[in-house]
Amino acid sequence: MTPGRSGPGRAARPSRLRAAGLVAVLAVTGLAVGAVTSVLQRYLNQPWLSLVNSASPWLAPMFGLGALWRRPITAAVAGLGTGLAELAGYYLTAAARGHPAGGGILVFWAACAVVGGPVFGAAGWLWWRHSGRLGRLGASALPAAFLAEAAVVYAWSLRYYSSAVLLAVIGVALLAVAGLRGNGPARAAAWLLVTFPAGVAAELVLHLAYSQRF
Repeated sequence: MTPGRSGPGRAARPSRLRAAGLVAVLAVTGLAVGAVTSVLQRYLNQPWLSLVNSASPWLAPMFGLGALWRRPITAAVAGLGTGLAELAGYYLTAAARGHPAGGGILVFWAACAVVGGPVFGAAGWLWWRHSGRLGRLGASALPAAFLAEAAVVYAWSLRYYSSAVLLAVIGVALLAVAGLRGNGPARAAAWLLVTFPAGVAAELVLHLAYSQRF
């Protein structure tokens, strides 16, 4: 074996290329989600407007992209990066459309991405990489976010019941799909006893903070 022509150096090269590819996917996906959200907010009405005027749909790419990484730490970082890319895509598009954002609202949503991005990136990793309790916990996280937003924001606060039903249906569908990965939807649903109250608490805190002036 000739030194320098095989071994760990060559083995690491495909891993680095894979990581670079995932970072590119992360950036493009996040920017695209943010840009499309900004544009569609002008054209959609309720209940469909809720899909581009809610937090939970933005969590889905963080969850999905977190599942692609091999380690929980990189999955959490991927969730954070996706959230920040979504914000960049949204506010750059909004500025191009003549609706620049103030600094306060940017800081607020960036703080939300710093908290939510790693949580849902790691949840996606748990769902994809683990079986048993941890896998079921991860599987319930994204459905819980949709269900909590449906209950707190659209049913309780805004009373947009058609939007609440739409987000709740998506949450149930996500639970059914996520639970199919070796865990079973019923077993994943049991973890909603943990993740749904956490989601409700997060939505209440978000509602209280967002009601302040920026």
